[in-house]
Amino acid sequence: MISPEYSGVMVRDGWAPSRRFEKATHQTCIAHLLRRCDELITDLPVGARSTPRRVRETLTGALCARDLDDAERAAVLADLAERFAMLADDAHPDNENHKLVAHLSAEKDALFTFLTHKGTDATNWRAEQAIRPAVVNRKVWGGNRTGRGAATEGRMMSVLRTASQQGVEAIDFLSRLARAPTPAEVPSLFT
Repeated sequence: MISPEYSGVMVRDGWAPSRRFEKATHQTCIAHLLRRCDELITDLPVGARSTPRRVRETLTGALCARDLDDAERAAVLADLAERFAMLADDAHPDNENHKLVAHLSAEKDALFTFLTHKGTDATNWRAEQAIRPAVVNRKVWGGNRTGRGAATEGRMMSVLRTASQQGVEAIDFLSRLARAPTPAEVPSLFT
């Protein structure tokens, strides 16, 4: 439902297809990364825990920098970028650590947007809370008894919630969507 031309800010988890929105400004969810670090610290052998600990420390430092003035934040940002560059250069013999560092490398341009773009959240908490009622409804009842029904309801709830947030009349939007004669004439919720 989001146009490939979308050029706003996307605060998202690290799902690779989200990177296809090349005109958007991206912020990957720091909370997801911190949870992954915590899991690795718990699950990895003692000798392999230094990588997720370093990542956790760096991300926590980034969160603390939110309240600094612009000059201080810029200095912290330069330090954070250097830390991640050094982390990427280090050897990571454990496969899970290697995956974490590879993921961070892929997300490097979306790690600290919240420090450079005022008003950008560091996590996708708002998005997850926005879809929570639909997820609970789908899981508890929602009238869908199949995977296809759950997927359909998930899409519909996403469209309805997005329309509401964008101030678009949902029924009117769905009517225009159903009547669009060609893909080029499909209406957008993001105008």
